Amino acid sequence: MRQPVYLVRHGQSEWNVLRLTQGQTTHPRLTALGREQAATAAETLAHDVGPDLPVRLVTSDLVRAVETARIIGDRLGVTPEPDARLREQHLGHLEGRSYEDTWLEAERHDWSDPELLVAGGESVAAVRRRMAVLLDELDHAVPTVLVSHGDAIRSAVAHLLGHSMTDAPWVEVPNGSVARRGGELDWLEHCERVAR
Repeated sequence: MRQPVYLVRHGQSEWNVLRLTQGQTTHPRLTALGREQAATAAETLAHDVGPDLPVRLVTSDLVRAVETARIIGDRLGVTPEPDARLREQHLGHLEGRSYEDTWLEAERHDWSDPELLVAGGESVAAVRRRMAVLLDELDHAVPTVLVSHGDAIRSAVAHLLGHSMTDAPWVEVPNGSVARRGGELDWLEHCERVAR
């Protein structure tokens, strides 16, 4: 029987609160709300997977994802395995800049060319390829939880649903959200809580 793949976005980070573009910036940590979101995701996963199946837990090696994966791993009784392919898209000179600066740059970017580097970082196509390779290598005899980031998860969802690199619809991926791909793609947890 083919077991599901779960895609989990890390909990809220310090830079999410500061509205700074993270990309592959390694050090931003989870906030208290981010830890709560990770714990909620862990409960959702524990309930969905059930107690009888072994689970594989793979995480981006960026701190905010590792911290999320540790919370999930503690609940599921597994040790997270780091994999750099689950990192967020490298956003070049936008990393560390405000969301507003990033959005202005995004308006000038030619999104019709998926091979074009974003702000000197990584192209949409490059993210899609690395996520596709990772997904295609998974052992589907074991439920697998992948802890990653918004743009990387959007690329994974597009690959899993068979969208081309230029026709994939925008998918909102809030902090702490959990998607499950069994037959269909279902959102099990779509955390909407924000810091006040």
